[in-house]
Amino acid sequence: MFNLRQRNVSSIAAVAALALVVWALPAEAGVLNGNVNAVTFSSYSGAQGFVNGPLQGTLDYAVFTAAEFATAFPGATYAPTDAVIYAYQLVNLGTVAISTEIVGVSNPASGIDYFQNALGEQSPGSASFVGANARWLFPDPDELDPGETSYILVFSSPNTPMLGASLTIDGGTSALLSGVPTPSGNPLPEPASVALLACGGLLLLQRRR
Repeated sequence: MFNLRQRNVSSIAAVAALALVVWALPAEAGVLNGNVNAVTFSSYSGAQGFVNGPLQGTLDYAVFTAAEFATAFPGATYAPTDAVIYAYQLVNLGTVAISTEIVGVSNPASGIDYFQNALGEQSPGSASFVGANARWLFPDPDELDPGETSYILVFSSPNTPMLGASLTIDGGTSALLSGVPTPSGNPLPEPASVALLACGGLLLLQRRR
């Protein structure tokens, strides 16, 4: 896991020549931060603040199974292509516009996109996988301006989460965050496999008794 995490951070570092987080902002209570439907991977739901001069904001995130995602966002236009959904949302609390959001992805992922969850959110102009990164662009004149919240940025994967890194860019300044969820190298167990593991655990407990 350590090597995979290192690979995520290094893949992002290759995108930007300099990325710096000077101190952390208080986390915002967005729809992803502590989402009650993100049960299976509840420890991967949260938020982090970032500051690098005028580039300031919060990145909220959560990881869902397909069923949990459908419950959390029943009206979402996004249709996941894999079993685990990774969701992120930016809030711009600084004085400069945000132009790019990048999440390091060095393991299988697909279906990168974005969708509106509430009125007034700002849509990216595009979403794509570039090398070992998931990238959402907010091109001029539709950058994520100060005070704005982004659409929910999303992709899916067959794999369970681990901690990786993200990079937020305003065009000339970057802010790097570690501890952001990203796919690991471990596939989500099949339901039948989970049931067998549970049965095995019960049998082991009965034998000990």
